[in-house]
Amino acid sequence: MAGRAPLRHSLLGRMLAASVLVAICSVTATAWLVAQSTSTAIRQELGNAVASDSRTYQSLLTWAVEHRTWDGVPVTGLAEARIVLTTEDRRLIADSGGRANTAELPQTPSAVITPLAVDAKLGPEVPADRVDPRVVGPFALTTEQQAALNEDAQLYLSRCVGPRAAGPLPHAANGRPIVEIDRTVSAELTPACIEAATRLTTTTAGESAAFAQLEDLFNACRTQRGRPPAELGLTGSWEPSSDDTDCLGEARRTQLKPFVAPTALLFVTDPAGRTTQSTVFSIDVSRTVLVAAVVLLLTVGVSVLVGLRLIRPLGTLTAAAERMRSGENEPVEIRSRGEIGQLARAFNDMAEHRARTEAQRKAMTSDVSHELRNPLGTIRSWLEGARDGVVELDRAQLDALLNEALVLQHLVDDLQDLAMVDAGELRLHPEPVELRDVFEQLVAAHPAVTASGGGRVRADPVRLRQILANLVTNALRYTPPGGTVRLSAQRIGDRVRIEVADTGIGIAADDLPHVFDRFWRADRSRTRETGGSGLGLAIVHGLVRAHDGTISVASTVGHGTKFTIELPAS
Repeated sequence: MAGRAPLRHSLLGRMLAASVLVAICSVTATAWLVAQSTSTAIRQELGNAVASDSRTYQSLLTWAVEHRTWDGVPVTGLAEARIVLTTEDRRLIADSGGRANTAELPQTPSAVITPLAVDAKLGPEVPADRVDPRVVGPFALTTEQQAALNEDAQLYLSRCVGPRAAGPLPHAANGRPIVEIDRTVSAELTPACIEAATRLTTTTAGESAAFAQLEDLFNACRTQRGRPPAELGLTGSWEPSSDDTDCLGEARRTQLKPFVAPTALLFVTDPAGRTTQSTVFSIDVSRTVLVAAVVLLLTVGVSVLVGLRLIRPLGTLTAAAERMRSGENEPVEIRSRGEIGQLARAFNDMAEHRARTEAQRKAMTSDVSHELRNPLGTIRSWLEGARDGVVELDRAQLDALLNEALVLQHLVDDLQDLAMVDAGELRLHPEPVELRDVFEQLVAAHPAVTASGGGRVRADPVRLRQILANLVTNALRYTPPGGTVRLSAQRIGDRVRIEVADTGIGIAADDLPHVFDRFWRADRSRTRETGGSGLGLAIVHGLVRAHDGTISVASTVGHGTKFTIELPAS
């Protein structure tokens, strides 16, 4: 019986794999669709809550830039909805609704208010480090410093570089006027112009101290991350520049944190505490239908592919079976390693066995005809001659005719034994049999045979003697004068091994697989004198199997042959 195919090659395994693939695609598509719809809905909910009045966020952000605490922050009148401001741990800062209960607030805030991390979606022109450019902290100039620098800028622009376009003078966030100094003409300037240009391009003591602090924080970050210290340069305004943006951003936020209000959570809700303009979590029907159609097509495609791969070899097997009915026995090409492959191998074995059986049947019919033809022809010719008065049958002639009849009787008996063995109708009467007694009988009947060993087996005594007698007779037939035939037996576990060995001519290696075939003879000439009927070894093989035993043969040409039988011990 064929073993179970590995799961990865089995029909069940492939069907499971196909189902899992379809399920994974369905789940993945559904999850993606839900995630996309949910993300869109969340973005809409967060955006709608604040976008209805963007001034709310900007007003609170401006307060955080200009104040270091939230004390006194005005929230009433910023929007028609209820405005609630809390700390990061949800302690109340201000409530336009006049309540003091923050437990009713939504789980997700409408926005986070901090000048050090401006919301890129809500804050206009947010810099890369997300720090509000209005926060200058220690870089801020005093009123006196701003006034002095403004005078220097007016002097430089009006007296030193000629007339300029009308309009207000631009200023940096810390109050420093932004003036472009032309270095190429500095040698032609008056001393007053040179002094003004120098003051405009020189940092104040406060700016220098702030920059030194920023550089210390910047290098501390670099050291913590395993980088060497570096110098910070200055841009045309008060802001430093550096390619190390991560450490620069961290250093700026650390330096500016004491100068702004702490981070606060903004909630824009209706009077009942619900988030305003709640977004309904809906799924786009067209997208759902599209994804479902894709999943359906994928399912159909996988199912069709798997079905075709399964049906194709089955169709091949069906066609081969139909050809077999008409007498053709062509093997089927095997590609699969699963159940289909096992079925194809079993079919090929069956076809090969059928062809072999058919060949044996034809050979047996020919052999039986050949075996019957000679004795029947001899008997017929003598009887016809006696009937016609041509010959007179004396005792010698009658003995010859009787011998031919005995040959026919022996052949018929052999064929009947084979038929009973094949049909499983051979009746056995097993009992404990002492092999030594059987050996003695065979030695007495054949003086050229020697025996050794013994044992008790459970077998039918008559059939056991028939088995050994056939093997001994066969061995003597192919053993030349002066040779020996030896019988031996020994017990091995719960079995008894019996050997019949001779020193005869041996059997060629190509002939060994056919030793137990019916009508097979070592002598190809089919003469009874050298090969018997050709059924003896086939009968021996069938009788041994009927006793739940095994038989094998080993032979070397020119040295002899050995038959080995194993039977159940008694």
